[in-house]
Amino acid sequence: MGTDPDIDLTVALTEYERLTEARRSIQDNSTARFNFFLAVASAATAVSAGLVGTAARFSPVRAGVVASIGGLVLLLGLSVFVRQVEFNDRHRRYAVAMTALRTYLLRRTPGVAPYVLMPTLDDPGPFAKEPFRRHWLRDAVGLAGTVGLLNSALLGVGAATAVLTAGPPWLAVGAGVAVLAGSVAAHVGYVRGRVARSAAEVGTVLSRRPELAPAGKPAQPAQAGNPAQPAQAGNPAQPAQAGKPAQPAQTAGPTQPDQTGEAARPDQTGAPEDSAQTGTARASSSST
Repeated sequence: MGTDPDIDLTVALTEYERLTEARRSIQDNSTARFNFFLAVASAATAVSAGLVGTAARFSPVRAGVVASIGGLVLLLGLSVFVRQVEFNDRHRRYAVAMTALRTYLLRRTPGVAPYVLMPTLDDPGPFAKEPFRRHWLRDAVGLAGTVGLLNSALLGVGAATAVLTAGPPWLAVGAGVAVLAGSVAAHVGYVRGRVARSAAEVGTVLSRRPELAPAGKPAQPAQAGNPAQPAQAGNPAQPAQAGKPAQPAQTAGPTQPDQTGEAARPDQTGAPEDSAQTGTARASSSST
């Protein structure tokens, strides 16, 4: 009969390949949605600029059209932003799952571990321990953060335009900047909150599986001339030292031989009344 295949290794490699394909699919979908939003936002900006620039007088009808276009772009931007955050969350979870499988594969072949720089649960390598703990600026300049920035800019322009119709320009500028800053903070805070929640959920799963705990430190080898002493149970045999044979374990109970080499002889009298004294003497001798 042939050798049975390694089922564990086959399942691990198959799952790792599926996770790789899932991450690639998530990245492609995220990039496609981001490019679609940029195309729509660019087209809306061009149309709005054309409506504003070609008119000698900005009529209320044109203002309504521009406001409608801006509102539609904002709704699309909010939808794309939420979806981008969802894509990023799945991407991070897939990354943790691949890290766990990579840890399993390297624990099977520890000789290859020094040559693998991708992170594992035992050694993060040149990367972070998990893709959750990072600076807020990375979330602000990512795909989701960029969509949030565009949404914030659109909100700021809308707020400044609304204030400008009834107030001085400086007030409009101040209102626009305030709305822009508040919107950026809200978008980044949403992303950070989702990251923190994902990190907590992943940490709960890792804590429930002791097999995923980082491998402990290896045992310290015995130093030369000072071998490790085994645990003593009663009086076990001591390990051999340099130049000395190992001492056998002493067992309690047998009759000690005579110093002259003769075995201990039983009581010659054989009197029954002396049997108690003879037993006491033997117990005392064995205890010594």
